[in-house]
This record gives sequence, structure tokens and C-alpha cells, in this order.
Amino acid sequence: MPAVSVKLEHLYKSFADIHVVKGLDLEIAEGEFLVLLGPSGCGKTTALRMIAGLETVSDGRILIGGQDVTHVLPKYRNIAMVFQSYALYPHMTVAENIGYPLRVRRVPAAERAVQVREAAAKVDLLDHLERTPRQLSGGQRQRVALARAIVRRPAVFLMDEPLSNLDAKLRGRMRAELKHLQQSLGVTTVYVTHDQIEAMTLGHRVAVMHAGILQQIGPPAEIYNDPANLFVAGFIGSPPMNVIAGRLRAGRFDSPAGSVAVPGMADRDGVILGVRPEDVAVVPAGQGDFAATVYSVEMTGLESIVTCAAHTGTHLAEADGVRPDPGDGQIVARMGRDFAAETDGRVGLRLTPDRLYLFDAADGRRLRA
Repeated sequence: MPAVSVKLEHLYKSFADIHVVKGLDLEIAEGEFLVLLGPSGCGKTTALRMIAGLETVSDGRILIGGQDVTHVLPKYRNIAMVFQSYALYPHMTVAENIGYPLRVRRVPAAERAVQVREAAAKVDLLDHLERTPRQLSGGQRQRVALARAIVRRPAVFLMDEPLSNLDAKLRGRMRAELKHLQQSLGVTTVYVTHDQIEAMTLGHRVAVMHAGILQQIGPPAEIYNDPANLFVAGFIGSPPMNVIAGRLRAGRFDSPAGSVAVPGMADRDGVILGVRPEDVAVVPAGQGDFAATVYSVEMTGLESIVTCAAHTGTHLAEADGVRPDPGDGQIVARMGRDFAAETDGRVGLRLTPDRLYLFDAADGRRLRA
């Protein structure tokens, strides 16, 4: 399966007066695993379906392996797609489901059997070839769908939220299997998800979309550590980034809850301070940068998630991509597993100085010194 590149040039898609994808430019390298990430309705699945040829392009071009396939039928694009639903034939065995694309191509039965076993071996299904889909678990069914895609030997895999129907434990296992499989096959893969954990763990690069527009693209660590704007900062991370409204004065960020030094920044109003939970430490009352009270402590095993109430003046709509969960004026900190505090107890919050982000409250753009 020789890997090929995929290129999207100024791609647009509209349904009547609704603009779903707005000038999408992407270059996906040979053998790369690229994740399209964003909330429901951001245009990521529509973009994937245009690559597959299942949606027409309103404007722009799609190139696969350097060839313009914008108006080429799906069957001639040498791609394989794995859907959220397994789309298996219930009356067929696992072997018959995997081999169906070869049967359509009239591949001889003996050759077909060899290729089916090779594909099944890659996803650990050799012992299940004679079973029907109803005799399989959800994870096994998804592996059948993957094997059916593998057996086609495509140049590009397209995957539309293939793990979303699985339970949390199985999703974790399947992520590892999928990543190992893609690396071993070396097939160029475009993967759509709204789950930022999937995006961060699977992708060589992540392309974050919002309202049909590409917000940022880069390796997972870059997206997480250097967000381009407030939407990316708020969408990536679990728990999400804390966001606090205030202003800049004399090299400090000031808010009703307290202030923190931000050297090199000019005075301005309408500023959002962002800080990730792991960069917030809960300290005794009277210490740190902000004053707060403990709202809740959740022990997860690995760590304690501490939610603190502070009157920060944060009033951001969820539509802006920033979700200051679990409520207005709350700041979340990651602490050690042994951390303990009384609910409603007064504490201080110390922020890591070199891990602070500043954004314009009006348009969400990143502010830099």
C-alpha cells in the first residue's frame, strides 16, 4: 500500500445559504496521521466526505498523490473509509465482510482467502472469521470494519469518528491498536473526531476547526502548549483551560480575584487570562496570586482535581469555544493524589508565571509580549 499525499486548496462547501467549510487549506504528507478536530457542526466531517467524493466541492481543489480528484468518482480515488457505524452485513461472516471489496472486484476465491487472512491477522481476528457480526463485541466489529478497509490496500484511509460507539475502556484499547496499525501500514490517514483525547493521542498533527474555518494545525504538543487563539486554548485539554477576565495594568494582569505579573505587556482593557489546571497550585489562604474558596475535590486515583470558587468576572459564552466548567468564576487545579481540603475552606491559588496565556476578549486572538 504505497502512501500518497493529500492536499486541499481553498476548499469551500455550502448548502444553500449555509457555509459549512470556508477556504480550508491543508497539506497531508505521505504516511501521515492527521486528525481533524472540532465540535459538532464545525465542518470536519463535511471536509472528510469531500475528500472521499461523497460530497461535491463548492469551490477549491482536492489532490491525492498530486492528481486533481475534485470531480473524480469515489471508486476511482483509491481511498477506504471507516464510518462511526460499523456498516457490516449482518448475514455475512467476518471473513465474508472483510473480503467483500475483493469479491466486488472479482478477485479469485483462493487469492481472496489469502488477503482476507492477512488483513484479519493485522487486527487480531483470525479466530473469529466464521462468526457473524452479532456474535462479536463492539470493538471486534470495529476491527472487522478496519480489516475490510485494509484489504482494499488503499492509498488513503478516511476515518469518521470510528471509536465513538465504544465504551471508555474499549476506546482506550482501540486507540492504541489503531495507532500501532497505522504506523505499521504507513498509510496516509485522515481521522475526524470531536474528542480531543483521541486527537492528542493518535495524530502526528492535529487540525483544529471551528465554524468551518481552520484555527490551528500542528503536532499535538504544539497545539496544547502554544494555542493560537482562545478557541483552541479552551477546546484542547481535559479539564479545559481556566479563563479569567480582567485587564492589563503596569505589567500585571488584574482581576477581582487578584493579580499576577505579566512582564512586557502594554496596558489594555478586555483581556482574558488563560492558565491550565496543572499550572495552578492550591496554597494556604493569604498566599499565591488569587484568593478563592474550595468548591470540590475529586480524587481520580492519579491526581486530585480541585475546583475553587473565585469572583473572576468571567462571562464567556460556550459558543466562543471556552467552557469555564463547572461554572462561572471557578478555577480548576490539578493537585497530588493525597491532597485534601475542606469544602468552602479559604485558600490561595499560585499560577506558574511562564505558563500564562493572554487573549483579546473581543475576538479571542492571542496577545503576546
